[in-house]
Amino acid sequence: MGDIVFEGRVSAEAILEHSRRTVRRLLLSPHSDLKRLERLVQLALSRDVPVQIVRTDVLAQLAGDTAHGGVIALCSEREYQPVEEMLTWVEKQKEPVMVFVLAGFEDAYNMGYALRVAEAFGADWVLCDRKEWLKDEPTVLRSSAGAFERLPISLPESLRPTLQGLKERGVRLLAALEEGTTSVYEVDLRQSLAWMVGGEKRGLSQHLREMADATVRIPTRPDAPPLPASHAVAVLAAETFRQRLKR
Repeated sequence: MGDIVFEGRVSAEAILEHSRRTVRRLLLSPHSDLKRLERLVQLALSRDVPVQIVRTDVLAQLAGDTAHGGVIALCSEREYQPVEEMLTWVEKQKEPVMVFVLAGFEDAYNMGYALRVAEAFGADWVLCDRKEWLKDEPTVLRSSAGAFERLPISLPESLRPTLQGLKERGVRLLAALEEGTTSVYEVDLRQSLAWMVGGEKRGLSQHLREMADATVRIPTRPDAPPLPASHAVAVLAAETFRQRLKR
C-alpha cells in the first residue's frame, strides 16, 4: 500500500509525538511560518524524518484541497495495540479504568469526534471493530484533533473474547442503549468499567448486549431524536469523569 497523506500541523504533530506509524516525509509549503512550525520540525528531525519544502501546488495536489495549512505528512498505516497488551495493562492498574468499546461505527468523522471527547474526559483505552472508518485514517485523525494517535486503540478480530477478558479482570461492561434500564445519572461509575456504544446504523449487536452487566440510557426529552453516537460518548464519558472527580 502507498503512503497515506495526513494534512495539517495538529495531525502531523500527533503522529510524530506518538510513533504509532512510520513517517516517510514531512512536506512544508515555502510560505510556511517556520517559527510556528518549529516544534513540528524538531519532532521530525528527532525521528530522522526527512523535511522537505515543496511547491504549494504539489501540496494541494497531494491533499486534494487547500485545507492542509502548508503541512503534509506521508505515513504508513497506524499500528494498533495488541489486546494482550491492554489486558496486561488493566491488571496492573490501581485506579479504576475507563475503556470505550466503539462497535459498528462506520463514519470516519463520527469515529474521530467520539475519540476526541473520550480522550478529553479521561478514557484510558479504546476497543473497536474493523469497519469502514479504517479506510479513512486521515479524516479520523483530523476530526479527533490528534486523539486518534494519542489514545491506545485495539482492534481485535472478535470483541467477545476481549470483553470476557475485561470482565475476568473486574471491569464492568455497561451497554449504552435507548431502552437501557437505568439512567446514566443513577449508576455508580467510580469502578473500572467499559462503555459499549454502538454505531448509528445498527447500534450494538445482540451478542454484545448479552455480555453487558447492565444497560444504561441517557435521559432526553421524550420527543427528541436519538443522540449521534459521538455525542452519546461525550455524555457517558463526561458523567464518568464528573463522578470520579468527587471521590
